[in-house]
Amino acid sequence: MEVRAILYISATGFTERYARMLSEAAGLPACPAGGPDLPAPGSPVVYLGWLCAGRVRGLGRARGRYDLRAVCAVGMAPPEMVSLPRLAEDNSLGDTPLFYLRGGYAPDRLPLPWRVMMAPMARKGARDRTEDPTALAMKEAFAHGGDWVSPEDLGPVLDWLRRG
Repeated sequence: MEVRAILYISATGFTERYARMLSEAAGLPACPAGGPDLPAPGSPVVYLGWLCAGRVRGLGRARGRYDLRAVCAVGMAPPEMVSLPRLAEDNSLGDTPLFYLRGGYAPDRLPLPWRVMMAPMARKGARDRTEDPTALAMKEAFAHGGDWVSPEDLGPVLDWLRRG
């Protein structure tokens, strides 16, 4: 399978880090959406976008301009909390391969509109009383941020690229 580039959009840097790691491991250029060195329209790409309310940011624009061979959704939830079939359905991916990568949350690096949108979730998390370790980790992340980017998480994406 031919893929010419890794195309990505990143708000706080976690998706960009994954894109750059994937680029290096696969020997493909990493191109930020809206950057100066974009692939030619119609080029086959792997698209990485960050998740917001179950939607992969920038996916619609990328889908309209490129041949998306695979999509990587980068979010802050632990993988066991993410339903790939539902995520694929919510983003109208059909048969396009979808991968989930756990990124992180950096409230101090969020653009202001997103910071305002996330503030109620952080306040709700601060009030929740829970003993569940996953919920406690998410509560901590909303309060102070978190970084779960791991090169090992790219294994399935790299395997898929190699099989192509």
